[in-house]
Amino acid sequence: MWQLTLALVLLLLLPATTGFRVCPRPPSRNTATALYHHKTLAATTLALSILFSSPPVTPPAIAATATTEDVKIQKGYAQITNLLDTWVESTTNCKTSNDNPYKGNCDRTPIKVMEVLGYKSTTSPLFNAEKTLLKVQLNGELDKVLEERWGGDAKKIRSEELRFQSAVDNYIEAANQGSDTAYISSWGESNPGGGKDRIELFIERSKKDVINCQANLKVIAEILDIKL
Repeated sequence: MWQLTLALVLLLLLPATTGFRVCPRPPSRNTATALYHHKTLAATTLALSILFSSPPVTPPAIAATATTEDVKIQKGYAQITNLLDTWVESTTNCKTSNDNPYKGNCDRTPIKVMEVLGYKSTTSPLFNAEKTLLKVQLNGELDKVLEERWGGDAKKIRSEELRFQSAVDNYIEAANQGSDTAYISSWGESNPGGGKDRIELFIERSKKDVINCQANLKVIAEILDIKL
């Protein structure tokens, strides 16, 4: 705070600012004393006026920092939404080679589904999603958010807790089912009587589970006041 700094400097410099100027005829003792007190009072008044003239500067508010779990939920929801928006493209792999570089050499693949749901890569935001959602409860984040939003309304808080738990259970069930169905599709052509149509059948079935994942993750984010 520059006002405080300047005021302190002026106060420290009082002896220098109140010294006598050399003059041909020194003033009398009484005159010198009066002059000293006058200058001391003036310097003190100046320092105090600087210190209190301006209102204190309020530091900018620090934005609330999202928890690691919040970020994972936010990013996971975004990836699921992107997967659904580009479903056919994301679940199709078109091979090109010198032997067959033309269109038509494309196969449906479940890799992206398993990857987005966190069953293919440990770097996925939704990897170990069950653990992430459990941590939200254990670290007190859920209780804090509900208390801030609903205050002393115990009935509403309990209702939201149950809604949260239901969404978590439904999400985990849909994610497991979606990943399993997508994985089964990869063997659709290898099994007896199978073919590319079986691969596509199971991939499209897994889409329903991915949609359920998106819906339940949205409920979870809403309860936790996470912006999507």
